[in-house]
Parts: sequence; C-alpha cells; structure tokens
Amino acid sequence: MIQLTQFYIRNFRPWLLGVYTRIVYSGSRVEIGKRFRTDSIPRIIVDKGCVVKIGSNVEFRRNIEIRSHGISKIIIGNNVRIDRGVRLLAANTAIIDINEKVRIGLYSVFNGGDSITVGAKSLVSGFVYLQTSMHGFAQKSLSVQEQGYNHAPVVLEQDTWLGTHVVVLPGITIGKGAVVGSNAVVSKNILSYQVVAGIPAKPIKERE
Repeated sequence: MIQLTQFYIRNFRPWLLGVYTRIVYSGSRVEIGKRFRTDSIPRIIVDKGCVVKIGSNVEFRRNIEIRSHGISKIIIGNNVRIDRGVRLLAANTAIIDINEKVRIGLYSVFNGGDSITVGAKSLVSGFVYLQTSMHGFAQKSLSVQEQGYNHAPVVLEQDTWLGTHVVVLPGITIGKGAVVGSNAVVSKNILSYQVVAGIPAKPIKERE
C-alpha cells in the first residue's frame, strides 16, 4: 500500500495536476504543451495583451508564480524543470525566454522589467536573482521611491551555470559555458567559458 501511494505521488498526481492546470487556464492567454506535470497548480497572472507559453514535457514543483504585465511575454521551452517557489515576472515590453532543457532551482526570482534570456541546457541554482530593473537614486531631493526605475536586459547564453544565491545585475551578458560561483554578484559581462566568483564577480579560471 505504501509503495502504491509513493508511486501515485511521484507519477500520477503531477500528471493529473498538469491536466487540471491546463483546464484552469484554458482560454486565458496561457498555452501549455503536452505532458505538463506539476506538484501544485501554479499561480499564473496574465494581463490582456500578454502571453505565457509553456512547452512540452515541462515539470513544475510546488508554489510557482508566473506574472506577465504590460505587453510582455513569458516563453518556457521544452523539457524545462522549475523547482518550488520560483517567481517569473515580466513587465513592460519584456520577454522572458527560457530555452529548452533549462533547470531552475528553488526560490529563484526572474525580475523582468526588461527582457531575460536563458540559453539551452543552462543551470540556475536555488535562490538566484536575475535583476533587470534598478531604482534611480541620484537626486537627493527626491526619495528613492519617487525616482522610478532604469531597465536593461539580462542574457545567459547556453550551458551557463549559476551557483546558489547568485545575483545578476541589469544589462549583464553571461557568455556560453560560463560558471558563476555561489553568492557572487555579477556586475560586469562574463566571457564564454570563464569561471567567476566573488563580490563583485571576477574571473578565477577558464573551463578547459
């Protein structure tokens, strides 16, 4: 009996919740591909004029939140796996484009005031923050809240690996095959196959 229960939790329940998710969001500017599986029905908020596309063979864990505002788009490719508590937010005219076979770790946040691209087969560990928006703060006569935001896109090329608790600041491109060590703050572009670490992140070696 215990083995049957475990089999249900691991296999049938995520598939069934995937079907329910498709029903819940049918006709609501959300497209979900074949063989979608999830541990709980995600929270998906999509404004008029926005689109969320989820590819085939995608797996969600629990408590995932997806929000698309303005005239933005969120595109999740085939064979992507997203761990629990992840938040994807696109606003303005941003496009969050997560390519095939990407893995995103638990409680990571993609803050898409501008576009975010994640290349195929990239690994984003847990508690990573991709930040495309930064408050203005130069004018001391105004509060930070009153000075609005500056936006710039973030690009992770294919086969990148971001360690746990990495922060990527607006306007950054991380080259193909690059590795970012845990707890790093990325404030400058990273070349392909570089390994970087630290605050701010600096090159320590290259992949062979």
